[in-house]
Amino acid sequence: MGLWSRIFGTAKGKEAEPDREAIDLRVFAVDYHSHLVPGVDDGAADLAASMEMVDALVSLGYRGAVTTPHVMAGMYPNTPETLRPPFEMLQRAVAERHPDFKLALGAEYFLDASLLDTVQKGGELLAPGGRLLFELAFAAPPDSGLLQEFLFEAQVKGLKPVMAHIERYPYWHNNLNQFEELHEQGVVLQVNAASLAGAYGPEIQKAAEQCIDRGWVRILGTDAHGIRHIDALHASRFRPAVHRLAEVALNSSLL
Repeated sequence: MGLWSRIFGTAKGKEAEPDREAIDLRVFAVDYHSHLVPGVDDGAADLAASMEMVDALVSLGYRGAVTTPHVMAGMYPNTPETLRPPFEMLQRAVAERHPDFKLALGAEYFLDASLLDTVQKGGELLAPGGRLLFELAFAAPPDSGLLQEFLFEAQVKGLKPVMAHIERYPYWHNNLNQFEELHEQGVVLQVNAASLAGAYGPEIQKAAEQCIDRGWVRILGTDAHGIRHIDALHASRFRPAVHRLAEVALNSSLL
């Protein structure tokens, strides 16, 4: 049985851990980081896939989601104008089936020169509540000058930078203090529930847990591209790190 299969088994109650209490995920209220908008990136392929994930979030007690499709030059050249029509289609479908579930449109911006340029020029960015979600490359660390200039410019513009899935940047696993510095600079740090459930391996899980233990993380997200990530969220409810994060999570104030 593969790792994701084991996680799915736990999510469906087949491999629950009797020695650990399962946290009520309703405490997180809002999922901040998902790919629910249909047909715009590597997330939901169509409205049916979007609704399957929304149905699952509702069943876990979530009251809303800030959905964050990729914006990446050359790969996902999305803009607010291209994203709003499919988002509004999803919003209408959700309102009909789950009228109390709130949706907001954000984006997951890849940090590059074009993002810095948009911030500097005051271009329109999808950042509900002023929180701007951004990600780094997985293979190599960012240029430190670019990162620091982006953070400075974003904060000058009144934005709150949110760094996506910090545990998935392996080049910083041996230098976790990098995240302490970012936390002290006012960057909100987010981890994925699937990482805490073990979906990406022990090193990534350990990095996520250590950052939570040190008090640097504020947001648990699904990063849901498909129903497997909601299953992983369900599985993560046994993890002590999720219990600790529930005490400080900002999700309830994101909508």
